[in-house]
Amino acid sequence: MARAQRGGSARPLMLTALLGALAILGLVNWHLYSTQVDISPLAPTARTGEAKEAKDVDLSTPLDDKPLIVFEETLQRPLFNANRKPIERKEAAEAPVAVALATGMQLVGIVKSADAPGRALIRFAGEPMGKWVPEGETVNGWHLAAVKTSSVVLEGNGQTQELKLPLPARAAAGEREGGGNPEPPRRKTR
Repeated sequence: MARAQRGGSARPLMLTALLGALAILGLVNWHLYSTQVDISPLAPTARTGEAKEAKDVDLSTPLDDKPLIVFEETLQRPLFNANRKPIERKEAAEAPVAVALATGMQLVGIVKSADAPGRALIRFAGEPMGKWVPEGETVNGWHLAAVKTSSVVLEGNGQTQELKLPLPARAAAGEREGGGNPEPPRRKTR
């Protein structure tokens, strides 16, 4: 019975504290609601020294002196136009196709690490999934002789074949133009 009396006396005290907090929050809410708030815009303070400096700034650029004929391509193909089309290149950029040699194998990936022999992911003809082959192993009668950075050397049947990784389309286009990092096209000036 002593427990029930102790627990029972704490409940009215907590209820009173909650009601008091609710009343205080209600008063704060009423005060914020009834107080007027000044929402008029603030006028910026005018500083005469800075205003003069802003007028003296030269807004010309080196492009201002050039004739409009220099910007002919920009005028013909504006950047923010719905019917803008890409530049038509004379050489059609074809995506390189991974070449499967007469061996019926295609190189898909290469893994090299310092503490383990290199491995090549090779896909065989007629199989959707490739197989990881460590350097030095023989698969389908072909010995994986060497794993290079972007190719592997296969030996078998008295032949030596090199399988290369297929290059992405952008890298292949850059190599056709004569280097790894092709230069941007230069404009003709008159």
